[in-house]
Amino acid sequence: MGVKTKPIKKGKLSDVVVERLNAQIRSGELKSGEKLPTERALAESMGVSRTVIREAIRIMVDHNILELRNGRSYVRQLTFDEIVTNICGSVVPGQISLLEILEVRTVLEVYIVKKAAEHITEQQIEELQAGIDKMKQIIEEGDNGSVLESAFHRGLAEATGNSALKSIYVLCEELFNSTQHSTWKGVQSVHGAPNTAVPDHQAILDALKEHNANRAELLMQAHMDYAKKNLERLYEKQNGKPEDRI
Repeated sequence: MGVKTKPIKKGKLSDVVVERLNAQIRSGELKSGEKLPTERALAESMGVSRTVIREAIRIMVDHNILELRNGRSYVRQLTFDEIVTNICGSVVPGQISLLEILEVRTVLEVYIVKKAAEHITEQQIEELQAGIDKMKQIIEEGDNGSVLESAFHRGLAEATGNSALKSIYVLCEELFNSTQHSTWKGVQSVHGAPNTAVPDHQAILDALKEHNANRAELLMQAHMDYAKKNLERLYEKQNGKPEDRI
């Protein structure tokens, strides 16, 4: 923090200071639990007034990024859920593709189904089966079953019995669902492309009923591979490119 940063020349000064401090926290320059430099030191390093620094700190305290102790500002210790939320929220639109997200999601889904096979309960099996039955009904009526598919995968994360794994999945679910909704569009965009959602999920659940982790893994990998093909179909149809950016 001894290095003087470039003076701030445009934008609302307090907002720019907030972004600079956030960047230092994300990079690890300012660590969790660490005390910030004095207002005077921050003002001199950023080329702004102490009033601007105080306003920026107030904003960050209001957003639970910083906390005040004995008149000094500290980087707040984050909970596990907050850490995961920050990671998932750090994806920058235009800099990451849906196929890249799907690749990460595939690794997680395959691991989740393996752990679910080891820990799933009869009640959880019944709930997942009810969801598949409802998905089948909705698809037969001509509607989109992506919401129920999301619920199925969320249920698998719950069935692992690992609260950290469930938190990671739930907190990143919106990001993962961006690939899921697009793969449904991919199926619909290609005439004659089969919608395998119901048989795929039923086969996975049947493996879970037998607590067959190896078979569940193989079936989930095949399911995600087909999702990737559908996503590629969608972008090839839309713009002739194999992928798009979120």
